[in-house]
Amino acid sequence: MLSGGITPNGSNNKVSLSSLTNSLRWRQLISSLVIIATGISGAGAVYYYFQNETFLQKQGEAMHENGNYILGAVEPHPTLNLYVLENPNEETQEKFNTFLLDNRFSKSFDEPDDEYYAYIQDADSREIVWSSKHPYERPVNQRSPYKSMIRDFSVFDLTVRPDADKSFLEILLPIPSKGRNPSSRKFSEKTNEFIVYGRGFSNNDRNYQIIIAKSAARIHDNKEELAQDLTWLVIVTSLLVLIAQLVGSYIVLSPIRRIENEIKLIEAGEKDIIEHEYPNELNPVKSAINTLINAEKGQKKRYRDALDNLAHALKTPLAALQSSSERSVGDENINQAYVDDQIQRMNDIVAYQLRRAVVSDHNAIVKLENLRPIVFRLRESLLKVYFDKNFTLEINIDEYARCRVDYDDLMEVFGNLLNNSCRFCESKVVVTANQDADFLIVDIDDDGMGFPDHNPAQLLKRGMRADSKTEGQGIGLAVSTEIIENTGGKISLLMSPFVGARVRLHLPV
Repeated sequence: MLSGGITPNGSNNKVSLSSLTNSLRWRQLISSLVIIATGISGAGAVYYYFQNETFLQKQGEAMHENGNYILGAVEPHPTLNLYVLENPNEETQEKFNTFLLDNRFSKSFDEPDDEYYAYIQDADSREIVWSSKHPYERPVNQRSPYKSMIRDFSVFDLTVRPDADKSFLEILLPIPSKGRNPSSRKFSEKTNEFIVYGRGFSNNDRNYQIIIAKSAARIHDNKEELAQDLTWLVIVTSLLVLIAQLVGSYIVLSPIRRIENEIKLIEAGEKDIIEHEYPNELNPVKSAINTLINAEKGQKKRYRDALDNLAHALKTPLAALQSSSERSVGDENINQAYVDDQIQRMNDIVAYQLRRAVVSDHNAIVKLENLRPIVFRLRESLLKVYFDKNFTLEINIDEYARCRVDYDDLMEVFGNLLNNSCRFCESKVVVTANQDADFLIVDIDDDGMGFPDHNPAQLLKRGMRADSKTEGQGIGLAVSTEIIENTGGKISLLMSPFVGARVRLHLPV
């Protein structure tokens, strides 16, 4: 390894790239940029296509109107396959000149990039019979002037048959020139293509077609300008949206940074649990982490309590064994049954305390448990235990009631609490569950003597009892309280609607 922690062969670049790909922020930004660029580019391509199509259709409509005017202004020559201007007097020519000028028809030898012209062609023989660049030509020696004229416009290879409902509109390349075309005309790559409108008609049993052509140089220029504008639009819009995405990403990810900072404070020992409010999407994470923390703390506490309880509980049987051993010194008749009984008692104590120490499994996250089957199972057992007592045990828990408490813990908690209720009730025990935002609230009500009015919370401590006349050590409520609090819940002692005892449990979900 090189100094500074940089490995050879560029491995530091790989680490940097890996850290970027593992960042949610960078993944979000890259995916957003791809989506934005793709979306805007697609929209731009559609706009580009329809803009060009719209321009082409408008040009076709103008050409169609110009074609109608031309066909109304010219007529076939009575003897030759030639079209001439009707009534070629000065007034008619002036009017037609105005039409050509207003619609920007080009004259002979105009610049190719500005060419806009029309010609009429015999659809069968392909002979030119009229041209807008030479609109007033007349027969020369009873011959068409277009047969000897140097043609200064391009023609196109298309045939449009006479049909009143059909016309032709495309961008085409002209037929390669043959013969004597003016050498001074210089065509660029742009002027090689023309917007061509064609329409067929018939006259005197002959089929003709009028073709109007306009140089596509302008439309190509418009396409290039539009493409450049759209490119800049995509770039600028992507940058603006990317900036907005950065701001949005900061706002969206800020709760994650806050919860990350809280977790670091918990690791440093400066906080106990995650306390702040977070969006709904992060509440399950918050709940799971707090459950993990509470479970870890509860596990440590249970081990400490179990060791204390174990040491305290073993004092009596150990003292009994020691006393028996002292009395048996020098006497071979040791009361073996008494010793076995004390040993069995210690085994029971150790098993019980170990079972209490390991309240839940060692998984970090406690899974959700259905409460209804557990309570019904306990009801069957309790009805058998108190078979000689006339009472009902009603359960109002639906099948969707679930909480994040271990199955064995729920069995022990509800076993203790339901046993107390069944023992002290007169004729009724009712168990009800309702779902809250963060907890499953369970009420265990009975119609017995209830809890003392003065500070009933004292009964939640170890060894405290409300009735000293019945059997028991007074640890059932305390054990249940420890289990529930270690999972992040709580127990409250209240008065029931039946003027008896109500134990309310807040179980985490």
